[in-house]
Amino acid sequence: METNIRKFQLAALQPQFIIPLKELLQQRFVTHLPALLGQGGRENLPEKQIARAFSAFVLQQKFNLDVITAAEAVVDDYEDHGIDAIYYHEADQTLYLLQSKMKENAQFKLDEAQAFIEGVKLLLNKQFQRFNQNVQNLQAHIETALDECEHIQLLVAHTGDGITIQAQNYLQPAIQDLIDEGEEQIVPAYQQYTATEVEHALRSEHTVDAVNARVAVYKFRVQEQPRKVVFGIAKLTDLIALHTTHDRSLYEKNIRYFIGAGRRGVNKAIKDTLLNEPENFIYLNNGITLIGNTVKPKGNIKGHTGSKHVAVDGLSVVNGAQTIASAAQFASENSEADISQAQVMVTIIHTGNDTFHKQVTKARNLQNPVDLASFAALDDTQERLRQEMKMFGVEYLYRPQQMAGTGIRSINIDTLVKALACMRADIRVPYQLKAEPSQFTNQESTEYQAIFSLDLQGAKAINAVNCYLAIQDLCTAAERSSPGSEKLLYRHFTYCIAMLLMAQFKSAIAIPHIKQQAEFKTLISQPFDALRQQFFDSFTAMASGSAPHAYFKRLGDTAPLMQRVWIDYLNLTQDQAVIAKQASLMADDPYNQDLFRYLAGQAQRQQGQTAQPANW
Repeated sequence: METNIRKFQLAALQPQFIIPLKELLQQRFVTHLPALLGQGGRENLPEKQIARAFSAFVLQQKFNLDVITAAEAVVDDYEDHGIDAIYYHEADQTLYLLQSKMKENAQFKLDEAQAFIEGVKLLLNKQFQRFNQNVQNLQAHIETALDECEHIQLLVAHTGDGITIQAQNYLQPAIQDLIDEGEEQIVPAYQQYTATEVEHALRSEHTVDAVNARVAVYKFRVQEQPRKVVFGIAKLTDLIALHTTHDRSLYEKNIRYFIGAGRRGVNKAIKDTLLNEPENFIYLNNGITLIGNTVKPKGNIKGHTGSKHVAVDGLSVVNGAQTIASAAQFASENSEADISQAQVMVTIIHTGNDTFHKQVTKARNLQNPVDLASFAALDDTQERLRQEMKMFGVEYLYRPQQMAGTGIRSINIDTLVKALACMRADIRVPYQLKAEPSQFTNQESTEYQAIFSLDLQGAKAINAVNCYLAIQDLCTAAERSSPGSEKLLYRHFTYCIAMLLMAQFKSAIAIPHIKQQAEFKTLISQPFDALRQQFFDSFTAMASGSAPHAYFKRLGDTAPLMQRVWIDYLNLTQDQAVIAKQASLMADDPYNQDLFRYLAGQAQRQQGQTAQPANW
């Protein structure tokens, strides 16, 4: 019989998730857990409570339980005999016996597996007197579950890197022995709730709720192949009602939110039409495109032949957000206006659960003037980063027109792009950020793909921005306190000095928890002053009177300047590797990236850090 035993090592919970997980457990579950029964030093109580709360978290996520029900199922304490939670899931008539282990990198070990099986035996034999008071308090409930259940499922939850081979080799035969002894309700294969599932659950805490709604479509037509698509006419008032109910969730798969009415442009034209000639709205509008995971025509609209209600799960507006939102704004500001005659052409496309919706969104928006940077919103990495940053109380704004909530710290994609670009050991970056910054927000460019890698984590992204902003503040202060020519240098060398400093302090940025901007400023102030002076001296010697604003837009100037600054700053003038790399300039490496990467590694080593790959 197939089991879910995994004879390989799983990944442990990524360090950036540890603090958000502990905070969630503390805030959500600890106050609802059964009281601790004593035993052990009080100095360990906070960590013990968080470890106990992990069992409640697993149950809540796995079975969509309310907080109190999940917390009341926890029996973790002394004399629990390896069972940390007991929950009877009536929907599938299964009694779940859970042992959880919340230790960052520790595997679930043989002794823990042995204790778990012994506890299961005691529970099956109804030896409740052997258990702690938490278990005894649930005795009646457990006995009923044991009598009624069709299945008994053993569940191991962990944040470490899986279950040891010894524990795996013990668990499966031990479970089979119980079955052979007559406990036929026991499911032969134990289940795991892994660190990967914990990470997914934490991200899901910050996902946008899916919109499942019905759309009234008049003059209904449908095409079934190759994908189902519904065509027809919708009343603008019906679409306004959807907007009012679901707000921004309605546009979650679009590349942008509502731009705003303004006094000019398309959104003003929409409002003027609604005010003066709503009956002509359908002729003056391009129409609305909706997508959905499922699109199912339902019953007819009463009194309208050939019209239907269309049920759409995962509904999103991917073209026409401005039309709907402008109309909704108009309606809220002009409650006396009659816009019941206003209609729009509507297309509803069944895109399923694959990535076809991105193709639809891009194609339908390319028909209108759109900044290519807006299409970054279609990259799943952007939404993942938003969810991860939200765990640390930071709102990541990667869509145009997106706004943070009041009192919430926010980071926009333009600032993050600059910070991440400056972390690359690529001598071209300062020039690119000056001359062609759009390359870093174009989803299809190599520059974008290099900085928004799949392994980029939310904590690292926040730290990169905090470090970058600290450098910006120091540059601004240096500019304000300096005379003429020096002032102009400090105004335009920000990207160059940011690259050198962020390479030097890469390990401080890569930590899995948040280092605030003020902390970075304290850390880098002294190196900043030394590098600032070195830039001024080297620029004076090399620039030959060139204006800083033009000089830093020329790669042929910035590349040798940064190399000279770094070599002098790091005292590597006599370093044999530097001398050799300076002398071995290759035709396919005209700006000596090889030398620059070597200097980046030396900067990290001199800072007492372990050098990491230069392109991470």
